Amino acid sequence: MIALEFTTFIGRFHPLFVHLPIGFILLAILLEWWESFRRKETLNALIPIAWFIGGLAAFAAALCGWYLGETGLYEEDKIFLHRWLGITLVPIAFVGWWVKRKYNSYHKAVQHGFNILLIILLSVEGHKGANLTHGESYLTEYAPKPIQKLFASKDVDGFKLLSNNPDSVRVYTDLIQPLFDAKCVSCHGNEVKRGGLNMSHPDSLLLGGDGGQVLLIGNAGESELFRRITLPQNNSKFMPPTNSVLTYDEIKTVEWWIDEGASFENMVSQVEVGKSIKPLLLRRFGLDTTPRPWYQKVQIAPLDSTQIASLIQEGFFVKTFGENNSLLDVSYTGLDLTREKLRALDVAKNHITWLSFTETNVVDEWLSVISGFKNLTRLELDKTIISDRGIVYLRDLTHLEVLNMYDSKISNASLPFLQKLPELKRVYLSRTQVTEDAAKAVLGGKEDVSFIVDENFKN
Repeated sequence: MIALEFTTFIGRFHPLFVHLPIGFILLAILLEWWESFRRKETLNALIPIAWFIGGLAAFAAALCGWYLGETGLYEEDKIFLHRWLGITLVPIAFVGWWVKRKYNSYHKAVQHGFNILLIILLSVEGHKGANLTHGESYLTEYAPKPIQKLFASKDVDGFKLLSNNPDSVRVYTDLIQPLFDAKCVSCHGNEVKRGGLNMSHPDSLLLGGDGGQVLLIGNAGESELFRRITLPQNNSKFMPPTNSVLTYDEIKTVEWWIDEGASFENMVSQVEVGKSIKPLLLRRFGLDTTPRPWYQKVQIAPLDSTQIASLIQEGFFVKTFGENNSLLDVSYTGLDLTREKLRALDVAKNHITWLSFTETNVVDEWLSVISGFKNLTRLELDKTIISDRGIVYLRDLTHLEVLNMYDSKISNASLPFLQKLPELKRVYLSRTQVTEDAAKAVLGGKEDVSFIVDENFKN
């Protein structure tokens, strides 16, 4: 621990030394070019001295920089080129000193070529160091728009999901892992495991590091991982200790993932999305977690066009929901409906999601035909003679969300059957024998169900 603290102390002198080789070597090169412009055959004695001092300063800067890099304050993949280019500059600077000492022993093309090479290397090295210190957008942040578009870098906030469907987006794989890969894995991965922690795989993440587990599943506040990313940035244990710190949205996303069980398999639709996280997912990922009707979730091959044509010949009106949805909206009008015509719907029983028999002569027993329509979400039986006997046939319609029974013959006896429909969201009961008090008593306790009972027709 004492040795680590001492090398960290030495490393923090890097900013003090890093500008000296740049200054001395550039000064030496400018003096040489000034002498050449004045056509002097001999080189000013100060020029090789400046190269030698520049070499010494480059060595001091590289040594301190090495120790500073070992503190973990910078991501390994971003510091690699800067570190080794800085080390390479040390012998090159001393070679420059040797060449300038014996100026007349080397052709001027070699002298000037060497100078240009050093300017290029110093510029690249200085730019890499500035990016580490100030961020990659520091130079272009206030540049003209065309230059910003040309050089601006993309960060983790720029990645987009392949799908905006909560049923097909995995919480860890699609939301959490890209964040860890971008901001954590460079120091906690397969090759570099600072603190013994590898965050590149679920198994190694669960295993933890030298200090033990970093995830307390179901409790972000007590998880070491979450504690580290929420410490004050001046704390030596703050993570990640680089310019690529986690944003507020990223921290809240990690917190939500841990609190909801830190699952590596669950889809977004399989975990609870609270009021605070819902707008975050929409803002950051374009992921709308508002519950969607069943007909928007179903993926099914389109019904054959000849089968649709046969339904139309039977007198049914058939509409689709667009190119990307194969489900159907089917309706019938008139008083010539028969059981045989209803049986014709069987070819489309998995495709019909909206079905209307408004103002038809449909009777209770005929509803047995539609009892197996597993994707039916809206059923209109208003202005018919359907009674409580017909409602019994609807008990297996597990995805039914809207039921219109306006001006029908049902009574309070149907309410227990309606209560058992798991996805029912809205039911129209006006001008029926259903009373408002009974509807409130039976349906009122069921969350998210709205029912409409016309008080003028209460019994």
